[in-house]
Parts: sequence; structure tokens; C-alpha cells
Amino acid sequence: MKSNWIVDADLNARLTLTIEQSEYSDAVEKQLADYRKKARIPGFRPGTAPMTLIRKQYQEPITADEINKRLQDELYAYLEREKIEILGQPLPVPRSIDFSAESHSFEFDMGLAPELNFEVSERVKIPFYVMEPTSKDLDKEVENLRQRYGAMSEVDAAGDNDFFYGQFDVVTRRGAAVEGTATKQGRFGLNAASSRSLKKDLKTLAKGGEIVIDSSDFEKDFDLAHVLGYSPEERAMSTGYYRFKLEQIFHIEPAELNAEMFDKLFGQGAVTDEAGLRDKIREELSQVYLRDAEQHFFNAATDKLMETKFKLPAKFLKKWMTSTGDKPLDAAEVESQWPKTEKAMRWQLIESKLVKDNHLHIHQEELVDFVSTEVVTRMRQFGREIGIEEARPVAMNLLKEGPQAEQYSEQLLQRKLMSFVLSAFGKKEVRATYADFVKEINKNQK
Repeated sequence: MKSNWIVDADLNARLTLTIEQSEYSDAVEKQLADYRKKARIPGFRPGTAPMTLIRKQYQEPITADEINKRLQDELYAYLEREKIEILGQPLPVPRSIDFSAESHSFEFDMGLAPELNFEVSERVKIPFYVMEPTSKDLDKEVENLRQRYGAMSEVDAAGDNDFFYGQFDVVTRRGAAVEGTATKQGRFGLNAASSRSLKKDLKTLAKGGEIVIDSSDFEKDFDLAHVLGYSPEERAMSTGYYRFKLEQIFHIEPAELNAEMFDKLFGQGAVTDEAGLRDKIREELSQVYLRDAEQHFFNAATDKLMETKFKLPAKFLKKWMTSTGDKPLDAAEVESQWPKTEKAMRWQLIESKLVKDNHLHIHQEELVDFVSTEVVTRMRQFGREIGIEEARPVAMNLLKEGPQAEQYSEQLLQRKLMSFVLSAFGKKEVRATYADFVKEINKNQK
């Protein structure tokens, strides 16, 4: 089988394969003879029907199948032989076939995978935040615990530390209803508001009364959409303005810092005084800050990697997107989705290179160990202690389900990538409070 390969400057390629009749004619004749032996045609005993009749009914579909099989074999053999890496799947160029011809040429459009070059070493410095809990952080957490375990009662007028519960509807800045959005119920504390005017309006708001709330009038670390349980789709429809109808006001009498509370939090006798409580909180916050710093480092490293310049075969990929899947996209949908699709493809290629070059592939045994540990943790949350060996059969059973196995594999891969990135890139330490860290993150996300 002859082949011809053309590639443009943007990695869009076309492969032409030419197959001669002599390459498949013997196989077609053999299949026709087999059909004649088995075919049940009215008026003829099996094996006695004229070959002309067999040819008329079966020659074209048999020939088409034989050509297609040989084309597919040669197509992937060619890619492997020439060591060509492609994106997506080859797309056959539509054409009509004259089965009486001595030869046939078939064309396939493809997109070539680009060559990637980027540096992963300690010479590449990424900001790494080093944070320790401040006295203010500890005070805030102590107060949060006292509020969480305090006694709640309903009141008629709001104090500085009270909570409001009611109905939220998405509106425009001027208070007009936004069609297609759902009514939500939610609760928030007066201390979550950062705007003095919002605090004043809430304090004077009577039960059954309504005000329009701007979500930007809350503290930076307070996510009202999250409190209301918004889905990503609902977030996309939100304007950031809500009509709030007050239904209830709750006052919480903070819990006393005593042995009863300490035992409830940490177990019998683990903590005996406020100093011990603050030590525990400091330890837990330090772990939270470290996880957040590591996640930020990983995100900053991926942003750095995404700066890598390389081409994508956009012409082919857009055509491929209109030709594959259960519901292929039309050209307009492809164009509207292309920026996000391109970004996702770029990261997928970078991630694949990181995995391949640094041997980060997921092996079955380590996947079983990972899921077993997850099972142990989950059972502990339900108050049952089991060992790894007891969890292993449960893990094996979970991994028999395709979607769950893929999900666990992706989780483990992300963990391995995180570990690799943390060790591979250089760290430029930035000492900061957690509040300054959050402020910097929010600033960069705008």
C-alpha cells in the first residue's frame, strides 16, 4: 500500500493511502466462495447458487469491509512505524468508491501532537508562602468554636454577633428579578458583613422585611454563593445582588471554655485549659496553612508551565470537535468553546509530558493502596476503626466500577503531580500572615 504525507506549518496533516485491487482481491474471492457455500437463496440448494448472483448481492459490501480493514491496519501501522503522535483520532475525508477501479486512494486528516520544551528544575523559582498562625487567628478560631458549640435562641432584634436567616433571590443592581434563577434559603452572621451601611440596614431590618444585598459588601473570605449552595451553573447566572427577606434572627450564647467543651472537641483529658486549646488550634491551622501554601505553589507552577509556547493543530481539532461524540458540536459552538478547549488541551499535553518524563504513571498496586487508605479514613469518620488489610477487599471491589476507578486514578495522579512539583521547582519563600495570603490570592483572581 502506497502512502503520501503532507503537513502544514500549524501541524494539520493529511495522509493519503492508495490500495491496489490486487492487495484485497484474493481475500474477497475467498469470502465470496464461503458465502456461496452457506447462502440460502430461494430456488437454490446451499452451495449451488450461481456465483454471478452471489457477486451481485455480496461483492460490494465484502470489498468495502476488506478495504476498510486493510486501511485501518495500515493507517495505525504507518503512525507507529513513523513514530507519529497525533491528537484526537484520524478523520477520513468523504469520497465515493468505484469498486471496479484497479486502485483506490483514501485521505485522512490528522492533527500532530506538538513538541514541548520547558524547564522543570530548582533554578525555576516559584513563590512559596510560609505562614504561622497569629494571635488574632487563634482568637478568631477560639471564638468560632465558642459560637459553634454555643446555645442558640431566636430573638426579635439583632446584636453585633447575631445571625440572620431568610430567603435570597437573585436580582439586578436596581433590584429587578432575574428570570431563570432559583430562590434559596440561607444564614449568615452580622460579623460577616464588611460594609457599615449593610450592617446598619440589617440591624434595623424587621422580620418579614426586605433589602437588596451586594455580595461584595461581605468580608473577602465569606462566599455567599457557597453558603447558599449554588451550583456552577447557578453561579454563572448570579449578578452578585440579592433581595434578602428576613425570616428569623438567632442569638448564640458562646460556650464556656471548660472541661466539657475540651473533652467534646478532643477527647477525654486531651486538653485541660485554654492554653492547651490554643496549642491544638495552632497545630491544626499550621497544617491548613501549609496545605493552602502547597496548593498555591502548585497552581503557580502550572501557570508557569502554561506559559510554554507551542502550536496546536487548531484547524483539525475544530473539525474533529464537529465530527465526534454523542452530540457533535456545530461550527458556532466550537468557536465559542475553543478558548476553554484550547487551554484544557494545552494543560493535558503538559501534564502528559510531566507524567511520561518523570515516571508518574499510576500502577495498580499503588492505586489499591491509595483506595484502601481512603476506605480506612472514610470508615473512621463513621466511627469504625479498620486496618489496611481489612480495607483492601473493599478497595478492590470499588475499583471494579469503571467511573470510580477513573476518579480514584485521577485523584492519585494529582497527588503524585503535586508531590513532584513541590520537590522539582525552586521555592522563593514569602513570609506572610494568612490574611495577607488570602488578600493576595483574591487580588490575583480578579
